[in-house]
Amino acid sequence: MPRNPAQAARLFQQGTQAMKAEQFGVARGFLEKALKFDKDNPDIMGRLSQLNLVIWDTNAALDYARRALKRRPNHPDTLLLLSQCYFQLGDATQMHDALDKAIAWDPSHGACTHAKVMAYINSGEPELACEVLNRYQQHGDVDTLILMARGKLARTRKDYSGAIEQFEQILGLEHASDRHKRSARFELGHCYDALGEYDKAFECFRIANGGHLPGSVLHAQSMMEQWSKERLDSLPCAQTGSRKPVFIVGMPRSGTTLTEQILAAHPDVACIGEAPTLGNQYKRKSPGSLTGEDVASYADEYLRMLDERVGTEPMRVVDKHMGMERTLGLISRMFPEARVIHCMRDPIDSCLSAYFQNFGTNVNYSRDLRMIGEQYVAHRKLMDYWYETLDIEIMPNPYEELVADFEPRARQLIDHIGLDFHDDCLRFHESKALVSTASSVQVRSPIYQSSRQRWRNYEQYLSPLIDALGEYADTSMASGSQQGA
Repeated sequence: MPRNPAQAARLFQQGTQAMKAEQFGVARGFLEKALKFDKDNPDIMGRLSQLNLVIWDTNAALDYARRALKRRPNHPDTLLLLSQCYFQLGDATQMHDALDKAIAWDPSHGACTHAKVMAYINSGEPELACEVLNRYQQHGDVDTLILMARGKLARTRKDYSGAIEQFEQILGLEHASDRHKRSARFELGHCYDALGEYDKAFECFRIANGGHLPGSVLHAQSMMEQWSKERLDSLPCAQTGSRKPVFIVGMPRSGTTLTEQILAAHPDVACIGEAPTLGNQYKRKSPGSLTGEDVASYADEYLRMLDERVGTEPMRVVDKHMGMERTLGLISRMFPEARVIHCMRDPIDSCLSAYFQNFGTNVNYSRDLRMIGEQYVAHRKLMDYWYETLDIEIMPNPYEELVADFEPRARQLIDHIGLDFHDDCLRFHESKALVSTASSVQVRSPIYQSSRQRWRNYEQYLSPLIDALGEYADTSMASGSQQGA
């Protein structure tokens, strides 16, 4: 019997409200206490799974989802959570299995149908996505998520007028949540951008980014002080000698996913997506309190995680978790033989593209143009410091050079990580592997250059961003003038 179901219910409600306010640490505290008062409650377990998915603690999310499913077998919402865990882990087979079980149990479940459609769009299989929607029409009413799925499928097929019709319907629904309406506005913005209706597009993105809690930016100076050269020199390196980890660092929308997919196409390379392990290790102790024993333990733990995720066969495993620039000092002590790839892009293009993406809570500084610019400056300053201070090999990887001169740059990437080149890397867009980022549609296409100098279409709106970028904005301006823009 539950020890105190009433207290558990109160804590569950408090945890849910904290999640809505994006206070995830507070939310976790409430929900974990709630589960102690009602240890067999699948609703609490499901909410904890959802919370851990948001913060990319995927293993914890998977554990809670499995526990909830044992107490409530075939529950579609719980199976959906399970599928999202497998999506983050890059396990397409188990993701589809969970969704298929949910839809078999309830063919009218809109959220599971939407997830199934998005999985096929993500893997470059729109015809299968269409089949899923056609089957749903025999069982369920058209709800918000089905309209969203229809719109995204139409946008994937470049049927922008059809997509706009679906997203506008969502905005007209009284019962549609603010979150779904915000997603619809982001999608509308992309449709209008593709049609060259830039004023309409920017207005959609502006409204979609409004009404959020303020974000925060990287404090580069503080990090440089904590990871001073003296501190780094005094901290012994781990002695694993491993060159297996490959780390991709860069601002959002700077070519990190493209780079990851080029590497992943190599038969001796595996990817773990945006794994939380390194970020969690980084948070455990301040740089000043780290010991050589800590570093060695972290390195062993990280390598075990790689083996658990992708097995022991891959010669290289790529990690590109968000905020990687924060962890490079620690990485240099854990894996002094590792290779790092620093993805860069035209500063204004990179920042504007981030502003146009619905990152949810994962990149909260992307909601404001000035704040994105401040983050970019902090990122570049910290990376400049790492280039000067660290002994590990960091390869600059400018996006514009990668797309303009693809094969030579792809060969340089593979050479940098110490492997022989393989022609599959030139056909990365043919892969059906899961891509769990905003770039999933783009990496299903051959290399293109249409993203260069896109910011010129929105220049009249970008004063806050350009002011925040300061001298870095000059790079964009000079690049544009050289191209005759």
